[in-house]
Amino acid sequence: MRFFKLTLLAAGFLSLASCSKYPPLSSRLLEDLAVLTQYDVNTNFGQYKTFSMVDSISYISDKSTKKILDAQAKAVLTRIAQDLTSRGYQEVAKSTNPDLGINVSAIEVTNVTAYYPGWYWGYPGYYPPDWWGYPGNSYYYPYYPTYYTSYSSGTLSIEMVNFKKINPKGQIPVVWNAFIRGLLTGTHTTVDITNSIDQSFAQTPVLKTSL
Repeated sequence: MRFFKLTLLAAGFLSLASCSKYPPLSSRLLEDLAVLTQYDVNTNFGQYKTFSMVDSISYISDKSTKKILDAQAKAVLTRIAQDLTSRGYQEVAKSTNPDLGINVSAIEVTNVTAYYPGWYWGYPGYYPPDWWGYPGNSYYYPYYPTYYTSYSSGTLSIEMVNFKKINPKGQIPVVWNAFIRGLLTGTHTTVDITNSIDQSFAQTPVLKTSL
């Protein structure tokens, strides 16, 4: 059984000195959506038949948490249900004691980078204090010159929980996860996201029923 903890760091201090700047291409996967899946290798997915889904997506940011069911959220939930149905599972109401449950969350995180120009006065081409006739001295700023840049990234999290394996403490095990992550640039379409959902299922061929 695995338990996941997500920590969201608020960045209200950015108003002091900030600008919107994305990380370099070498570290942001060219703004493509990255898909990661993992599952409990001890779970026999073939022995389960039914599943139930949440009726909305939980939107979590460093400012608020809310439920959303707009057109894109509906498309996401519909595609997940379609992919599960194509694997032989049957969607049922949560009141009918389904075998599996699907939770879906959209998580927005503000990424902050601090830049310190501590190398500045020793950089080749600049004159040190002793050149001006002040040996033993050094330069300093009358204010702290650190500046910050920030950008937002988003992750769509899909969790499959196993209602048939609730432990004595009342904990429900997560047996499959899919994470779809990308920069929030406003360029990713609903089709991009639903295609990534398809990819997450393609990465997990064991996720199918045999009943």
